Amino acid sequence: MGWYLNSLTYSVLICGVLRKRDDERGKELMCSLWETMKDEEDHSRRFFNVVFKISEDMPQGENPDVITLNIVINMFCKMGGIEEALKMLNDMMMVKFYAPDAIIFTSIIGGLLNVGRTQEALNLFDQVMPKNGISPGVVTYNAVLRGLFKLQLADEGIRVFNRMLADGVAANITTYSIIIDGLYDSNQIDKAKKFWDDVVWPSKVHDQFVYASILKGLCHLGNLNKACHYLYEPVDSGVSPNIVSYNIVIDCACRLGVKREAYQIVNEMRKNGLAPDAVTWRILDKLHGTMKG
Repeated sequence: MGWYLNSLTYSVLICGVLRKRDDERGKELMCSLWETMKDEEDHSRRFFNVVFKISEDMPQGENPDVITLNIVINMFCKMGGIEEALKMLNDMMMVKFYAPDAIIFTSIIGGLLNVGRTQEALNLFDQVMPKNGISPGVVTYNAVLRGLFKLQLADEGIRVFNRMLADGVAANITTYSIIIDGLYDSNQIDKAKKFWDDVVWPSKVHDQFVYASILKGLCHLGNLNKACHYLYEPVDSGVSPNIVSYNIVIDCACRLGVKREAYQIVNEMRKNGLAPDAVTWRILDKLHGTMKG
């Protein structure tokens, strides 16, 4: 005879696991609990009671740490339970010692943007966070930017980036990669180039990931000459692109069927101390296959 674990059983297990700070096991059990609750048509009221039960079982004066709450809300957002996450956020703001932090807001804002609920996400970001005395850091800004550009809302993304600068939050490599990728994906090529020239390059906050973003965008458009310019520009400034950046441009040359230019880029790569890797050879093999065909 098999045993069926209901949501109450999972709740008890989660209480014990989270009290022991076994976060990974807690995540696994929460996944199972969420699936069980969906089957039982029973949602966040019971799940939030798990957190309260942890609080009741703790020594006097101790509350569940923010990690526990973050895990619960993050799992809801990742598993499509955005309504449950929003209900938990509302409950937390009503109960003083459960005040949400920037990480919790970031998870929920990201979850809302993932399902296209832009206005609700921006309301949390622009209005609710400041009202709760929480200033977004670079991680929150990056989550908002990623979500907006994914929804092809490039102008709104630039607005958020400008607010980020006005708030004195320093952009990082991830920020720049998100914006460059997003502008190219939105077919705003000139803005992407201008952003690189006016913002990213002067900032000196750029690495192989940022180079890869600008190169991918240009190569996607078939602009090999411009891609080569951006590939060689950091070399002239004493910064060597890695094999990934070279492979992106070599692949572009091969897709355009220009054998001479492809091998010229390989030679430039070798001059800068890099040897072709397996990916490089696969790209070149495809070029020869195309030419034979």
